[in-house]
Amino acid sequence: MTVDNDAMKRADARFHLHPMTNPTEQVSRGPEMVSAAKGIRLTIDDRTVIDGLSGLGCVNIGYGNEEVSKAAYEAMRSLSYCHTFFGYSNGAAAELAQRLAKLTDHTFEKFFFASTGSDANESAVKIAYHYWRLRGEPQRRMLLSRRHSYHGNTVVATSLTGIDHYLPQFGLPLPNLVAHADSPYWYKYGKGKTPYEQGQEAAASLERIIEEVGANKIAAFFAEPMQATGGMIMPPEGYWNSVREICTRHDILLVADEVVTGFGKTGKMFGFQTLGFTPDMITLAKGLTSSYFPMSAVGISSKINAVLSSENHDFEHGFTNCGHPVGAAVALANLRVIEQNDLVAHVAQRLGPLVATRAARLQKHPAVGDTRSLGVLAGIEFSVADSEEENAAFCNLVIRAAYERGLFVRASAATLHLVLPMITTVEDAGQCFDIIDAAIEEAYAARSNRERSIA
Repeated sequence: MTVDNDAMKRADARFHLHPMTNPTEQVSRGPEMVSAAKGIRLTIDDRTVIDGLSGLGCVNIGYGNEEVSKAAYEAMRSLSYCHTFFGYSNGAAAELAQRLAKLTDHTFEKFFFASTGSDANESAVKIAYHYWRLRGEPQRRMLLSRRHSYHGNTVVATSLTGIDHYLPQFGLPLPNLVAHADSPYWYKYGKGKTPYEQGQEAAASLERIIEEVGANKIAAFFAEPMQATGGMIMPPEGYWNSVREICTRHDILLVADEVVTGFGKTGKMFGFQTLGFTPDMITLAKGLTSSYFPMSAVGISSKINAVLSSENHDFEHGFTNCGHPVGAAVALANLRVIEQNDLVAHVAQRLGPLVATRAARLQKHPAVGDTRSLGVLAGIEFSVADSEEENAAFCNLVIRAAYERGLFVRASAATLHLVLPMITTVEDAGQCFDIIDAAIEEAYAARSNRERSIA
């Protein structure tokens, strides 16, 4: 069937309300239409580009994988839907829960399934509230997270988020619900300190908030192993040891938001394994199915499960698509692809070291203030002026220049984000950095010429 691309653009501009998009600009400009994808490449308005973002940090195995597509088709034919309310289940959901327990070395004893990272984090909040009520401490309602954190776009998940521009349109965060500790963001806040010192100060800010609020009022601390959306912020050595010790000492649940970092992108299957700490709960999405199907999960430790399982009443929480048989089948196929192709080892042994080396080399540019990476995730932060707005504008110039050269990436403020699909070859990864290198040169030359013309 032939699709009239221009007609679809007009229809989209007329009828489609887009997420994270300026609606005025979208109506006047229209969308950029993605028509196909294969491997690590997208076809956008009839041009092919490398997807340097893995979708939204989710398409770990690349696009169009035949094994996963076949698994979805076969699952839809045999059992297109089955809810998991009232004790019902299906083989794929049961197998996936068992598989995830094994992949986490049984750090987590049971798994609750949902559809997105946002509802996984909302579910973790409700599980924490239920846990504390069963323990006789229903007053534990306060939630902690960090500045520059991102935990989703539902009401509570947005309240947990520590990135300012997500909040004011909706009058969030909800009052008296969330307190934000400092981020271990050494480049932004660590002037005159070592990364270790700044990381310890960030951990100490968590303890100060606990002491101010009162540990007996706090349900949980939510944190990404590395803060992806907020700027690819890498915690320094010692930070997570201190955070885990603080949460343990004050008896506060530690929830690792692994929506972005899960399933191999850090060089181990999960970010908590890479960075060496043990959370009480874990939230998963994106790479669980490589976003071939909307599915997420919450893993709970034996400590939490022992309390929840002791109650002889229904657990009054769930969604229509919990434990969806097609989603679970897709997740299992996705995990097979990751394991059979040794993609985690590929990240750890080849892609991760290349990304770290090539990102660090970009600091030769006077426009680059800092580079950070972990596995296939990297952030390149620009500093061309004292103004954050000017630095962000420069970052957008680099992103546009990279796109014209065939690489799709995104920005968070002044930081360019790179999240390579785990199937990326060393040669393609090198090409991505060649493009970024050239894009920085072009953007810097254009800025310098503009400044000379103004002078």
